[in-house]
Amino acid sequence: MHPIVRFKNATSLIVIGVTILAGSIVMATSPEETNVSDIGNDVLATPRATVADFNGDGHPDYVLRNAGTRQTAIWYLNNNIFLSGVLGPTIATGWFLKSAADFNLDSHPDYALFNPTTDQTAIWYMSGPTFIGGAYGPTLPDGWELVETGDFNVDFFPDYVLYNAGTHQTAIWYLLNNVYVSGAFGPTLPPDWNVVGIADFDGDSHEDYLLFNSGTHQTAIWYLSGPTLIRGAYGPTISSGWILVATADFNSDGHPDYLLYNVVTRRTAIWYLNNNVYISAAFGPVLPAGWSLVGP
Repeated sequence: MHPIVRFKNATSLIVIGVTILAGSIVMATSPEETNVSDIGNDVLATPRATVADFNGDGHPDYVLRNAGTRQTAIWYLNNNIFLSGVLGPTIATGWFLKSAADFNLDSHPDYALFNPTTDQTAIWYMSGPTFIGGAYGPTLPDGWELVETGDFNVDFFPDYVLYNAGTHQTAIWYLLNNVYVSGAFGPTLPPDWNVVGIADFDGDSHEDYLLFNSGTHQTAIWYLSGPTLIRGAYGPTISSGWILVATADFNSDGHPDYLLYNVVTRRTAIWYLNNNVYISAAFGPVLPAGWSLVGP
């Protein structure tokens, strides 16, 4: 039996986490093209950015997207300071860039792509900003989308974080490079909350969910052990006009920080945190016209 089918029927693994928050919340070269008009609203509903260390200097870098051309670009940063930029590969129509992580353990972040029409995933292997090769990943069950990646079983390989917009359920798919190994349900999110980042906020060597409520601008950390919700805590509330789009350790203090984006001004900002506590903030670079931190 195909592992995806087994996972799809494993309904007994559901974990509900609402009360905890309320109480304290290929291809040889590129994927096939599909009609962008067929893309479901769920994949467009929650803006998320992609950040990773593409030049190996220990500092997270921005991945920019051009919605008109579907071109990507890498902006190299030192903390919140722009150093230089270079163009990356162009994403095929119908596909969305969902995350960047080192899937083949060559010390270079790779692109994780999702096609919401076919439910297909793909990995684009990169060397810095350069596309090296691609491989399909597992196909997701109907109703699920790929939203993030992280190493949830501490085997050094990135895993998929899946989300079902109809049930608010999350799931972890454990991978070995691009190959599906097993799956487990994660916590169910409260209405109006979405996962916008994955990082270890409390320093226990387990990935945690960063959640954002776009209606109230409230943030929250859900502390996990593998796929299991341990507890939750609110983080700082995001200022009006800004959205929380990612998390990474920008000032190299061992604590993940918030990456904020203003869609109107194309301004970026970093909020420095200690666990879930706001410490200070700094503006990041402003993006050129036609480019965004969020999108395809």
